[in-house]
Amino acid sequence: MNSLNERDNLDRLYGALTQALAKATVGDYSGEIEIDPDNHPRVNEVLVGVQVLLDVINEQAREIEQLKAQNTTNQDHRVTLLDEVLNRSAD
Repeated sequence: MNSLNERDNLDRLYGALTQALAKATVGDYSGEIEIDPDNHPRVNEVLVGVQVLLDVINEQAREIEQLKAQNTTNQDHRVTLLDEVLNRSAD
């Protein structure tokens, strides 16, 4: 690979990654990286790898939010039960 091709590959990587990584820096992992079949195979390997990382982080963030919501629901239920017990004790 000559230096012109290397520069072109770096430009393609930079162009494909910039927007998705900018979103990721503020906690938005929903970025979709465009994979161009005309890219050098190594460029696409890096792009696919970053996309997989973003997808995994995004999925784990959704799971954490679901668990937090379940925990809040369970906590609300426990508080309601405790209120009932305390109200009955007061009667």
